Amino acid sequence: MADEVELLSRAHALFSGAADPRPLDGGSPGYSPSHSPGHTGMTAAAHRQAASSRSADLVTARGVDDEFARIVARAHQAHRLAQRDTAAILAAARAEAGTAGSPIADRELLRRRIARLRAQRAHVLAARRRAQRRRAELRGLRYRGGGHRRPGDRRAEVAVRAALSRLGRPYVWGATGPDRFDCSGLVQWAYARAGVPLRRTTYEQIVDGTPVAPSQVRPGDLVFPHNGHVQMAIGNNLVVEAPQPGSTVQISRMGSSVAIRRPV
Repeated sequence: MADEVELLSRAHALFSGAADPRPLDGGSPGYSPSHSPGHTGMTAAAHRQAASSRSADLVTARGVDDEFARIVARAHQAHRLAQRDTAAILAAARAEAGTAGSPIADRELLRRRIARLRAQRAHVLAARRRAQRRRAELRGLRYRGGGHRRPGDRRAEVAVRAALSRLGRPYVWGATGPDRFDCSGLVQWAYARAGVPLRRTTYEQIVDGTPVAPSQVRPGDLVFPHNGHVQMAIGNNLVVEAPQPGSTVQISRMGSSVAIRRPV
C-alpha cells in the first residue's frame, strides 16, 4: 500500500502549484497619424503610409496576443483538471490504507490498486500530450515586425522561441540543457541559439547588458526577481523560467519588483 500511495503521490505532485487564470495584461497601444513622424522632412503621404503599416502591425499583434492568451488559458484549465483527477485517485488509495480481509477481498483490493495506477499513469501521459500540443501552438505563433527592427530584436526573438521550446523540461541545479536546466542555464542556452554568449550564473548575468526600466521591458530581456534567480520576458507581463528544484520550465507572471537587463 505504501508503494502505491508513493507512486500516486509522485504523479499528483507533477501538477502541484496553483494555475493562475488571470487575463493577460494590456493590449497593444493605438497609433494616431497625428503623432510626430519622428523624421524631419517626412512627407504627409509617407507619414500616412507609415501610420497605416504600423496600424496593420498592431492589429496583427493583438490577434497573436489573443491567441497566446487562449493557449495559456487552455493550459491552466488542463492543469486544474489534472490536479483534481490525480488527487481523487490518490485520496481513494489513502482511504484503503491498512485494509485487509479474506483472500477474495484481497484480490479485489489488488484489482483496484492496479486500476488506480493505470488511471494515474493515463492522466500523466494525457497531460504530457496536451503540453506538447500547447508547446507546438506557442512555437507556431508569429508576430509581424515593423520595418525598423534592430538586429538585437531578431536575436531576442530567437532566444524567446528557444526558451519556450523547452517548456516542461525539468529543473536540475547546474544544468545547462538541452533537456535539463537551472534558471541561468536556460537563458544562457536560449541566447546561445541566437548566437549571443551569456555568462553562466545569475550573479554574472545581472551585471551584463544594459539596465532597463520595468516599464520598458521587451521580450528577450532578462528579469531578476532577486540576484539569485533569472527569468526571460516573453511579453504581456509574462516570463519563461526554470524556477526551482522539483519544477519544470514554465511560463509565469512577471513580478512587480524586479531588475531587468537587456543582453542585446
